[in-house]
Amino acid sequence: MFALAVPALLVVLGGYAAGYELWSAVVGNTGAEAAGWVTGVVLLAAVVVGAVRRRRRRSRRRR
Repeated sequence: MFALAVPALLVVLGGYAAGYELWSAVVGNTGAEAAGWVTGVVLLAAVVVGAVRRRRRRSRRRR
């Protein structure tokens, strides 16, 4: 379980930090935390979709 949870948490936290800083720089601190979490979750979803597509592509090549 930790083999998937730790990398996922790191991706979410990286997205959170980037989203929080970007929002704070552009708009200010109002709403920065929510924007950070949304960015983190969106980044995690993008990484998961990319991994699934890559795995499917690899399995099709082996056939």
